[in-house]
Amino acid sequence: MARTHDARSTLRALATYGDVILEAHLNRGNRIALNDDNVGVLETLEYHRLVWRLGDTEDLQLKNVLVQLLDHITESERRRFASAQVDRLWSDLTRLFVDYREAKKCAAFMDKARIESEIKECLSEIIEDIRNATDTFSSYISSGFSYITDMDLRVRKNHDVIERAGQLNSLFESFNTQDMADQAGNDPFLKRLLLKYLPAALEQGQKNLNYALNQLRLTLVRLREDQRLSKLVGGFERCFANNRGYIPSIDDLDLGHCPTPLNNVVPFVIVARGDIYDPADDGDLIALAQTARSLGANQQSSKPAGALQTVEFDVAGASDPEDEDPVDELIEQLVQFVIDGDVGDGEIDALEALDVSGLALDAATWLSTLEAHLDSLAPNDQSHITVEYKSQLDPLYKDNLCIIGMTLRRSNGSRI
Repeated sequence: MARTHDARSTLRALATYGDVILEAHLNRGNRIALNDDNVGVLETLEYHRLVWRLGDTEDLQLKNVLVQLLDHITESERRRFASAQVDRLWSDLTRLFVDYREAKKCAAFMDKARIESEIKECLSEIIEDIRNATDTFSSYISSGFSYITDMDLRVRKNHDVIERAGQLNSLFESFNTQDMADQAGNDPFLKRLLLKYLPAALEQGQKNLNYALNQLRLTLVRLREDQRLSKLVGGFERCFANNRGYIPSIDDLDLGHCPTPLNNVVPFVIVARGDIYDPADDGDLIALAQTARSLGANQQSSKPAGALQTVEFDVAGASDPEDEDPVDELIEQLVQFVIDGDVGDGEIDALEALDVSGLALDAATWLSTLEAHLDSLAPNDQSHITVEYKSQLDPLYKDNLCIIGMTLRRSNGSRI
């Protein structure tokens, strides 16, 4: 009896606070706000173990068992709210399914053929409405709401369209695959319609809708930024309209109350170089050259320059052997491995090869030396090597890319 009493008490609580629970499920992501108006609701639902939360200050979340029940009982409501036309057609289609099974059971072949035709027509209208509903958003994306001149109204219209797209997404989610499989049963005709054509249309429609939602959100962010800039320009315009002598000045800012990020200056490195091909820099170059010539003897280095090492040849024409550069030797081996196809996993990572070799060489010098060697190869050898560059954005100059790695592969095409 105690178990029955608890079940009845839980059902009465759901009936009493049904509006709050449905509002949380449909519009608030299954969350009930933690405020004074919901104290009684939260205490009752916590008593019946229908909500949960981790922290004392967090909003309460509906439990999964209750969410699954709400998903089941609100599918028709979600479908009606998203698109009344599709909901009406789906209701007509459901009644046709019942008539179709009855005609098939009674072996009324003429009625069965007629109902099959009506089912096909009704389902084609549903698919067409789904396509039209998703295609509508493409016009908003292409226009960017430019036909609305007022910026505030344009932002509001964009927000309304995003809400409509969310309602349409709820419509797609309300079509449960298992329910359609149960509706089709073992009938080949219904299985072809409900498990092939309708899911394909829903999948394509949802894919287009997700793309439209993403573009609409990006447009909303851009419109809000334009709205902010428009208000800023409007403020200057109002000041100028009231005072014709108004000129914006940095002195108008109260730096004592100015946010810290606005007082921080990002360093901008400028390296001055003379352009020998620009006649305008001739004067600076001449002055620089005259300054260099005017250095006294005491300012110049007194250390004599070392003699250049030469190669001594004996009478027989033999020469002293020179040590080969280990960097050049390693690069030649790597290139030869790639050209010959003698590569274990099909590719060689330049930085990994440098680490394995044990050479004391920085990555920038190694990559630039390897790139120079590849550029000096014969065209026939270059055609057998594909280079993939790994890059990242420069932290100071955002429009520049820094090469941080190279991968060599055997290829029949040209280098990229």
